[in-house]
Amino acid sequence: MSKSKGNNNNKKVVKVEQEKTVENNNASSTTTTTDIPQDIQDKLNVINDKIKVIFEENKKKMLQVEHKFNQQLKSQFKKRSELLQKSKDFQGFWGTILSKAMIDNFADNDQAVVDCLTNIEVETDINLEKEEIIKKIVFSFKDNSIFKNKQITKEIITDKDGNSTCKNTKIDYTNSTPITLKNNTNNKKRKQVDFAEQSFILTWLQSNDADLDTFEEFSRLYEDPFSILLEEDHDDDDEDDDEFDGEDGEEDEEDDE
Repeated sequence: MSKSKGNNNNKKVVKVEQEKTVENNNASSTTTTTDIPQDIQDKLNVINDKIKVIFEENKKKMLQVEHKFNQQLKSQFKKRSELLQKSKDFQGFWGTILSKAMIDNFADNDQAVVDCLTNIEVETDINLEKEEIIKKIVFSFKDNSIFKNKQITKEIITDKDGNSTCKNTKIDYTNSTPITLKNNTNNKKRKQVDFAEQSFILTWLQSNDADLDTFEEFSRLYEDPFSILLEEDHDDDDEDDDEFDGEDGEEDEEDDE
């Protein structure tokens, strides 16, 4: 019996300690949550408003600088494009660049698309009044059996709140565009699949998803396409060096014998 009483006393002690802990926590939370005096709060509000104004003014200035920067680039890109299109040595230039740089993203029909490519233009403009950023990419094509479009465009507009919307060119496919047949595992019926579904590039161009990451990838290629060709030349040089080293190794082994 004494043991059971002892247990009851222990339970009471634990309960009392728990109640004290709760009371202490409540007391500490009450003491740490103090009201800011109204005069201090008013001064803080004034300071915060000024901070917001500084950020807004800085944002507008940065947009103005970026707008000027983009306009300067645009004029130089135009000169480069005219020069590339005049030279016969650069026929199929952009198709080659995309094939080398984005081959890992290519689907079955992408090579057929880039083979028809004659030019790429990438623009970034800023509407200073609305504080909108407009990113635009234009693919130009020669006559082909896939679609009738001479140009296919995607435009991404990002407003000052960071929300993006897209404008796309509707692709006008020819009657001779190949159609792929696939099995639908859900209803066991065969269905026709749009040519674009087997093309990473056309799928992106037609998508209403902004996908700014892909746009920036195209933009980087557009800004400095020649680095892609230089990388390939460098890789070829490395392979030649490896072959040369291998031949030296074989000669050394023969000398040792």
